[in-house]
Amino acid sequence: MPIKDLSDSVRLPRIGKIHLGTRHPEKGYPMKADHFIFPPEHSAYAQLVELYGTQPKELPILIPSENDEDWCSQYYRAYNQTYGLICKGDGETAMRMVSVETGELPDATKAGTVKLQEQTCEGRDCPDYQAKKCHEVMNVRFMLPEIPGLGVWQIDTGSKNSILNINSCAKIIRRAFGRISMIPLKLTFEPIEVNQPDTGKKQTVYVLNLRTDVTLAQLADAAREQSKTFMLEAPDLEGAFDIEVEKDIQELWGKKDEPQPEAQPEVTESQIAPSSKLVSPNGQPEPETPVQTEAQEQPEEMYSKVKSASLSADVIELPCFVNLDWLKLSLVALQEKRLKAWSNANVLSYLNIVTGKKHAKISDACQSLSKEQAEKFVARVSDALSMM
Repeated sequence: MPIKDLSDSVRLPRIGKIHLGTRHPEKGYPMKADHFIFPPEHSAYAQLVELYGTQPKELPILIPSENDEDWCSQYYRAYNQTYGLICKGDGETAMRMVSVETGELPDATKAGTVKLQEQTCEGRDCPDYQAKKCHEVMNVRFMLPEIPGLGVWQIDTGSKNSILNINSCAKIIRRAFGRISMIPLKLTFEPIEVNQPDTGKKQTVYVLNLRTDVTLAQLADAAREQSKTFMLEAPDLEGAFDIEVEKDIQELWGKKDEPQPEAQPEVTESQIAPSSKLVSPNGQPEPETPVQTEAQEQPEEMYSKVKSASLSADVIELPCFVNLDWLKLSLVALQEKRLKAWSNANVLSYLNIVTGKKHAKISDACQSLSKEQAEKFVARVSDALSMM
């Protein structure tokens, strides 16, 4: 039997730390560097230098987890030489080490009885932050796939620009691929010009970034290959979109009894099962928008209609959590842009993987989606539309 609150906890073992600076050999004060610095005492030092050089400015990495706390934890942190980490906060709540005798931060020059207490974190308004005793710190943890060892490497940074860069890059990657873990990326250390806060003068500083030197399409292919190498589950949408299903539109969408119009785009109303009425955020039914044929409406006009409020991707009432009319028009708009990933065959393959069933029609597959699955699918379609 598992041990409650212990067996379900998983840690990422740390192999080593890579630094962004050194200390003066005599006086001991920190000195910034313009490249990554490998730990000379580490057993893998020779291999690190052989692969990446003595002054590398980029490293090929893999993010090990989708949980940000695991790979890019970021807090206000205060340290002293005697006790190490003495305060850690997120701008709202802090865990602070205080002296039992004084109730203040423990004296770094002498030992004493201390305790941890939870209190409000004032962030940049905290007197300790303003006295430069506390700083923003991000711990970036990643895997170096070419270096032996089961675990992660860590780089610590207190640069606000680096923290903003890592967070922003991660958001873009997740938006494009639906995940960030196990995607081949480069962690770079790059120069930028900033204004010095005290003097206002410009200076060059080095900051971290997540980069790739390939196109998004190539990166998606590399991510899938990397997942296969590590025997991990491929990202839901991208993996499913690679599966080609040779079926015509009628097989995918099914037929209705109503007569079909003479001219129609790749996906038409006559090829999709009827959906329930849209439900707006206030709970009131939205008016249904009639579907028009290609002869009546051009793709650009259709795309504008897809993005309009009347065709918003609201989740609808049972038995189907996806508005099939909205989905049909969305796929037409995506297909008119020649986006192969959004072909009917690929969408059906994706839905079959998500539901775990083999449907012959997109409409049937949508009706098998749970509410959570439908919301995720609708969000992916909406994201694709917004990027057109």
